Amino acid sequence: MAFEISAKDLAGRVGKLYTKSGVIETPTLFPVVDPRKQEIPLSIIKQYFGQVITNSFFVYRLTGGRVVDVKKLLGWDGIIMTDSGAYQILRYGTIDVDPDEILVYQDKIGTDIGVILDLPFDYEEPYDSALLKVEETIRRAKRAAATLLDKLSMLVVGPIQGGVYFDLLARSAREISRLGFPILAIGSPTTLLEEYRFDVLLEAVLHVKANITREAPLHLFGAGHPLILPFAVALGVDLFDSASYILYARDNRIMLRDRTLRLDDVKTEHLPCSTKLCYKTVKELREMTQEERTLLIAEHNLAVLREEILEIRQRIHEGTLWEYLEIKARAHPTLYRFLKSLGRYKRLIEEYDPETHPQPHGLILFSDTASSRPEPFRHRMRLANTHPTSKIAIVLNIAEKPYNRSWEYLYVKKVAGDRAHVLFYDPVFGIVSEEVAEVYPLSQNEAEGEDEAARAHAYEWLSQYDLILAYNIDLPILGKKVVKLQSLEEVSLYI
Repeated sequence: MAFEISAKDLAGRVGKLYTKSGVIETPTLFPVVDPRKQEIPLSIIKQYFGQVITNSFFVYRLTGGRVVDVKKLLGWDGIIMTDSGAYQILRYGTIDVDPDEILVYQDKIGTDIGVILDLPFDYEEPYDSALLKVEETIRRAKRAAATLLDKLSMLVVGPIQGGVYFDLLARSAREISRLGFPILAIGSPTTLLEEYRFDVLLEAVLHVKANITREAPLHLFGAGHPLILPFAVALGVDLFDSASYILYARDNRIMLRDRTLRLDDVKTEHLPCSTKLCYKTVKELREMTQEERTLLIAEHNLAVLREEILEIRQRIHEGTLWEYLEIKARAHPTLYRFLKSLGRYKRLIEEYDPETHPQPHGLILFSDTASSRPEPFRHRMRLANTHPTSKIAIVLNIAEKPYNRSWEYLYVKKVAGDRAHVLFYDPVFGIVSEEVAEVYPLSQNEAEGEDEAARAHAYEWLSQYDLILAYNIDLPILGKKVVKLQSLEEVSLYI
């Protein structure tokens, strides 16, 4: 039982998680099913996802603690994950089951992936209370790792708690990560998702990712909306679970790739989508019984979630996950705000992001988010390890790429030779030296607008030169002699 990674982009990855019942391709989602009452037939879920998650505490209560085959109970022949009942603790404060007992019970009923009984909490819970629950969750995890982990035939998830208290989250991540759980998980995001506080949730994911082992697959509990999935994957989440498909359907809420649409708010004859649901007229949908409509909307929501997962996997293979985030970010202010602020963690993202892909593509860069991307940061780190070849710099601001094949460069190089260091000003990467002008992706990109960080980098780098000849760009650098060239013929006057 192992996790193999086949493609990476940003901190996201496509991989295979091996369980005793089969292989799960990641990233993916586990639809939540209720052993007491399942409104949508599992045969329908099977059309979209090969794995589900159910609540082992419900099974335990339903059978009086008797060991049953959970797959036969549900009528499911795919991979199954079970939760421990922690969500019921969140709702009711406590459940009457021993943590070790419910973990062993999950293994006995045939679970492929089980979860220890952690202590989740609402993000509004006071710090002192959250601290106690984090410490108790760590204690339970240590006990499970020491006494049970090697005796169970299932993969076991080590939940990481801390909520919006990022110091607790980081401590929990470090402690749980050391214990050898095959899968790690982030708990208690449900309320943040309900209130569309996507930016806070995603920052929590980053604090976890920065404090766990790189190899471990990471699960995010309770996240099941197409808006949040690509962002969470880009930060390193591999697995999700959610009952959103049915919860939304009960409330006549229809998932679309960039938003949620209430049936009462639809003004067109048909819904703007192309699943089985969308071929019904809105009038027909409204005239259905609630049970019929719920079933149809739930299946539609499953289809949309599957489509989103497939899109994310394809983007990772292409190396265009960031470009996809750019599209998604415009769907909600908190996502856009998060993408713009991701630059605070660019060192972490750059560590995970592969420098090249099997089939590299040209980057599409936008000035308002470019400084958060790993590529400009990576370029500037590389340039910091080089040294000027002359005390005279000629800075060209030109459009043609590669820069060192342009007629401007060829002319300047013929005039100046090695007596000046030729540099190019790039609106996103900042200073690009002639030696690296063709290195990917410095010439393989299209940019819209000028990033302020690029100009700041230019000023910092150019401070090393005694004389700066600038062509087609204003560079007011205090304390330096800067000559703005009106034409390239003027180069010969200063070299």
